Amino acid sequence: MSFKEFDLCEYVEALEEFKSKKTEDVIKYWGSIENFNLFIQKVKDNECSVAKNAIKQFGSIEKYTEAMKNNLNHFSELMEHSKALAVNKDELLQKNDDLFNELTSDMTKDVTSKEIQGIVHQIVEFLRETTLDMDMGEGFWDMVIEGYSNDSVKVITNKKYGEGASDYIAKALQYYFNK
Repeated sequence: MSFKEFDLCEYVEALEEFKSKKTEDVIKYWGSIENFNLFIQKVKDNECSVAKNAIKQFGSIEKYTEAMKNNLNHFSELMEHSKALAVNKDELLQKNDDLFNELTSDMTKDVTSKEIQGIVHQIVEFLRETTLDMDMGEGFWDMVIEGYSNDSVKVITNKKYGEGASDYIAKALQYYFNK
Protein backbone atom coordinates (compact mmCIF):
# COMPACT_ATOMS: atom_id res chain seq x y z
CA MET A 1 0.00 0.00 0.00
CA SER A 2 1.20 3.47 -0.74
CA PHE A 3 1.64 6.21 1.84
CA LYS A 4 -1.42 7.96 0.33
CA GLU A 5 -3.58 5.01 1.38
CA PHE A 6 -2.50 5.60 5.01
CA ASP A 7 -3.04 9.38 4.90
CA LEU A 8 -5.50 10.46 7.59
CA CYS A 9 -5.13 14.21 6.90
CA GLU A 10 -8.77 14.61 5.86
CA TYR A 11 -9.96 12.79 8.99
CA VAL A 12 -7.71 14.92 11.21
CA GLU A 13 -9.02 18.04 9.44
CA ALA A 14 -12.57 16.88 10.19
CA LEU A 15 -11.65 16.47 13.86
CA GLU A 16 -10.10 19.95 13.93
CA GLU A 17 -13.18 21.42 12.25
CA PHE A 18 -15.44 19.62 14.72
CA LYS A 19 -13.37 21.04 17.58
CA SER A 20 -13.69 24.59 16.30
CA LYS A 21 -17.39 24.40 15.38
CA LYS A 22 -18.64 22.24 18.25
CA THR A 23 -16.45 23.45 21.12
CA GLU A 24 -19.25 23.00 23.67
CA ASP A 25 -19.73 19.38 22.63
CA VAL A 26 -15.99 18.75 22.77
CA ILE A 27 -15.83 20.11 26.30
CA LYS A 28 -19.02 18.33 27.35
CA TYR A 29 -17.96 14.90 26.14
CA TRP A 30 -14.14 15.02 26.32
CA GLY A 31 -13.91 17.20 29.42
CA SER A 32 -11.72 19.83 27.79
CA ILE A 33 -10.22 21.02 24.51
CA GLU A 34 -6.88 19.72 25.78
CA ASN A 35 -8.28 16.19 26.10
CA PHE A 36 -9.63 16.38 22.56
CA ASN A 37 -6.26 17.65 21.35
CA LEU A 38 -4.66 14.62 23.01
CA PHE A 39 -7.10 12.41 21.11
CA ILE A 40 -6.18 14.10 17.81
CA GLN A 41 -2.48 13.75 18.63
CA LYS A 42 -2.97 10.06 19.39
CA VAL A 43 -4.56 9.61 15.96
CA LYS A 44 -1.58 11.37 14.37
CA ASP A 45 0.97 9.39 16.40
CA ASN A 46 -0.69 6.10 15.49
CA GLU A 47 -1.63 7.05 11.91
CA CYS A 48 -0.37 3.84 10.34
CA SER A 49 -2.19 1.60 12.83
CA VAL A 50 -5.39 3.66 12.69
CA ALA A 51 -5.25 3.64 8.89
CA LYS A 52 -4.74 -0.13 8.70
CA ASN A 53 -7.74 -0.71 10.97
CA ALA A 54 -9.81 1.84 9.04
CA ILE A 55 -9.03 0.08 5.76
CA LYS A 56 -9.76 -3.31 7.29
CA GLN A 57 -13.10 -2.15 8.71
CA PHE A 58 -14.28 0.30 6.03
CA GLY A 59 -12.42 -0.76 2.90
CA SER A 60 -10.60 2.55 2.42
CA ILE A 61 -9.50 5.67 4.26
CA GLU A 62 -12.02 7.65 2.21
CA LYS A 63 -14.96 5.51 3.36
CA TYR A 64 -13.69 5.65 6.95
CA THR A 65 -13.36 9.43 6.80
CA GLU A 66 -16.86 9.84 5.37
CA ALA A 67 -18.34 7.61 8.07
CA MET A 68 -16.46 9.50 10.80
CA LYS A 69 -17.58 12.85 9.36
CA ASN A 70 -21.16 11.59 9.45
CA ASN A 71 -20.68 10.47 13.05
CA LEU A 72 -19.25 13.88 13.94
CA ASN A 73 -22.22 15.58 12.30
CA HIS A 74 -24.51 13.55 14.56
CA PHE A 75 -22.17 13.46 17.52
CA SER A 76 -24.48 14.96 20.14
CA GLU A 77 -27.30 12.66 19.09
CA LEU A 78 -25.01 9.62 19.23
CA MET A 79 -23.65 10.61 22.64
CA GLU A 80 -27.11 11.20 24.07
CA HIS A 81 -28.18 7.82 22.71
CA SER A 82 -25.11 6.30 24.31
CA LYS A 83 -25.94 7.94 27.64
CA ALA A 84 -29.50 6.65 27.42
CA LEU A 85 -28.17 3.16 26.77
CA ALA A 86 -25.85 3.47 29.77
CA VAL A 87 -28.91 3.93 31.97
CA ASN A 88 -30.12 0.52 30.78
CA LYS A 89 -26.63 -0.95 30.57
CA ASP A 90 -27.32 -3.94 32.81
CA GLU A 91 -30.52 -4.74 30.93
CA LEU A 92 -28.77 -4.44 27.55
CA LEU A 93 -25.83 -6.56 28.66
CA GLN A 94 -28.27 -9.17 29.93
CA LYS A 95 -30.16 -9.21 26.62
CA ASN A 96 -26.87 -9.58 24.73
CA ASP A 97 -25.77 -12.35 27.10
CA ASP A 98 -29.14 -14.09 26.73
CA LEU A 99 -28.80 -14.06 22.95
CA PHE A 100 -25.31 -15.55 23.06
CA ASN A 101 -26.42 -18.13 25.66
CA GLU A 102 -29.26 -19.09 23.34
CA LEU A 103 -26.88 -19.31 20.39
CA THR A 104 -24.44 -21.56 22.25
CA SER A 105 -26.95 -23.59 24.28
CA ASP A 106 -26.56 -26.59 21.96
CA MET A 107 -23.43 -26.35 19.85
CA THR A 108 -24.23 -29.65 18.15
CA LYS A 109 -26.82 -27.79 16.08
CA ASP A 110 -25.79 -26.93 12.54
CA VAL A 111 -24.79 -23.24 12.34
CA THR A 112 -26.55 -23.08 8.97
CA SER A 113 -29.91 -24.11 10.46
CA LYS A 114 -32.81 -21.70 10.35
CA GLU A 115 -32.98 -21.69 14.16
CA ILE A 116 -29.32 -20.75 14.68
CA GLN A 117 -29.36 -18.22 11.87
CA GLY A 118 -32.48 -16.67 13.42
CA ILE A 119 -30.58 -16.15 16.68
CA VAL A 120 -27.63 -14.67 14.79
CA HIS A 121 -30.06 -12.32 13.05
CA GLN A 122 -31.35 -11.20 16.46
CA ILE A 123 -27.77 -10.53 17.61
CA VAL A 124 -27.00 -8.48 14.50
CA GLU A 125 -30.26 -6.51 14.81
CA PHE A 126 -29.66 -5.90 18.51
CA LEU A 127 -26.28 -4.36 17.76
CA ARG A 128 -27.74 -2.31 14.91
CA GLU A 129 -30.44 -0.94 17.20
CA THR A 130 -28.03 -0.08 20.00
CA THR A 131 -25.69 1.76 17.63
CA LEU A 132 -28.42 3.83 15.93
CA ASP A 133 -27.47 2.31 12.57
CA MET A 134 -24.10 4.05 12.88
CA ASP A 135 -21.86 3.14 9.95
CA MET A 136 -19.56 0.48 11.35
CA GLY A 137 -17.91 -0.20 8.00
CA GLU A 138 -18.30 -3.02 5.55
CA GLY A 139 -15.56 -5.01 7.28
CA PHE A 140 -16.89 -4.63 10.83
CA TRP A 141 -18.39 -8.09 11.09
CA ASP A 142 -15.34 -9.66 9.46
CA MET A 143 -13.28 -8.10 12.26
CA VAL A 144 -15.72 -9.42 14.86
CA ILE A 145 -15.54 -12.90 13.36
CA GLU A 146 -11.75 -12.70 13.22
CA GLY A 147 -11.75 -11.55 16.83
CA TYR A 148 -13.27 -14.86 17.92
CA SER A 149 -10.08 -16.58 16.75
CA ASN A 150 -7.96 -14.42 19.07
CA ASP A 151 -6.58 -16.60 21.87
CA SER A 152 -7.62 -14.19 24.64
CA VAL A 153 -11.14 -13.86 23.25
CA LYS A 154 -11.39 -17.64 22.86
CA VAL A 155 -10.46 -18.23 26.49
CA ILE A 156 -13.03 -15.70 27.75
CA THR A 157 -15.79 -16.78 25.35
CA ASN A 158 -15.26 -20.49 25.94
CA LYS A 159 -15.21 -19.99 29.70
CA LYS A 160 -18.46 -18.04 29.57
CA TYR A 161 -20.43 -20.07 27.00
CA GLY A 162 -18.73 -23.46 26.92
CA GLU A 163 -15.78 -25.13 25.27
CA GLY A 164 -15.78 -24.43 21.53
CA ALA A 165 -18.21 -21.50 21.81
CA SER A 166 -15.82 -19.02 20.25
CA ASP A 167 -15.38 -21.11 17.10
CA TYR A 168 -19.12 -21.89 16.99
CA ILE A 169 -20.07 -18.21 17.23
CA ALA A 170 -17.54 -17.32 14.54
CA LYS A 171 -18.88 -20.01 12.20
CA ALA A 172 -22.49 -18.96 12.79
CA LEU A 173 -21.68 -15.30 12.11
CA GLN A 174 -19.57 -16.19 9.09
CA TYR A 175 -22.38 -18.22 7.56
CA TYR A 176 -24.89 -15.42 8.25
CA PHE A 177 -22.81 -12.82 6.43
CA ASN A 178 -21.62 -15.05 3.60
CA LYS A 179 -24.84 -16.86 2.67
